[in-house]
Amino acid sequence: MLESKHGHNYMLITLSQKHDVLTKMTHKVFNTGWLDLLAPSLDQIFNVCTAMENWLQGNPKHVLVLHCRGDRGRLGVLVASYIHFTNMSASADLSLDHFAMRKFYNDKLSALMIPSQKRYVWMVGSMLKGGLRMNHSQSFLLCVVLYGLPKIRPDEGCCLFLKVYQSLQAVCTSPVYHVNAAQTDRLYIVLQPAQLLKGDIMVVCYDKNKQSASRQVVFRLQFHTGLVVGHSLSFCKADLDCAAEDSCFPDDGKVELLFSESPERIAGSEQWLNGHSVTVDYDTLDPLVRRDSFQDWTHPQTGRLQQSISILFPVSRADSESFLLAAAGVNWWHPDSILASYKEFEGEHLNFSFSFILF
Repeated sequence: MLESKHGHNYMLITLSQKHDVLTKMTHKVFNTGWLDLLAPSLDQIFNVCTAMENWLQGNPKHVLVLHCRGDRGRLGVLVASYIHFTNMSASADLSLDHFAMRKFYNDKLSALMIPSQKRYVWMVGSMLKGGLRMNHSQSFLLCVVLYGLPKIRPDEGCCLFLKVYQSLQAVCTSPVYHVNAAQTDRLYIVLQPAQLLKGDIMVVCYDKNKQSASRQVVFRLQFHTGLVVGHSLSFCKADLDCAAEDSCFPDDGKVELLFSESPERIAGSEQWLNGHSVTVDYDTLDPLVRRDSFQDWTHPQTGRLQQSISILFPVSRADSESFLLAAAGVNWWHPDSILASYKEFEGEHLNFSFSFILF
């Protein structure tokens, strides 16, 4: 249907893992490879926004199709970031287009985004507006402080450890901190040695359950080291992926990351001491601790279509209109369904059409 409607004037941008079916069905596919339930890096966001703008600017007949399988928060990241991106050179003709995209984002996508994805959209907008100046100094992560500990197993405490990623590559694993149930106020997880970080960072906290030989994510957060000003970054419960909606995590809990410009400890580090109710296990060779978290976040490339959403946005370019079509599928996407139902842009009116298709 895309071929008959637009010929070779459309480009498909897939926000999911690369898939051979999509590559074979169309002549032009932009594979982002963005992972489920994660925020893409700043470079990835700007690269895709630039590719979208270049394509639409290249020919007034050009069409963009956005496809997202699984986590639709990624679609929210791209739509919101593209609004910020095009606002920098927006004309009066684009105001109505931005209204349409903003409405789609607010009504359908914003609530599906995790805190880290919203944080990266905020960074993109703040950088483009000039309100955020990125710090380019080197940063050593010295310590992670948890204020308020989760109540995962009543009367049994918890066994917490961290994995730190830089550009999605694991660079550090902390010892396991066995915390007695009586310890509820705070926990200091000191990295030895301090970890030099730069760019897009992710910190994941796990609870290790010996009895079931399993682990679960307590919280996850993503940030860019350009945000580090001074010696700390703080994140409340609402800022933490997984923990934000978890009743086991205290409502007044927060996570503080402590940094330095050098590996040496900063003033006040002598107070990074845990009480007697905390014991430390330095065996990081335990398979539960060593395992790379990403193996749990990669979904198989098989399944059935459960739901898809398509919407058409007109994007004005001089005397013509280009079109941006966004499609989000929960489990699977079928090429014939992407344009199953939509209405064209007519005059100065925007027509919205949604398709929910079950197979």
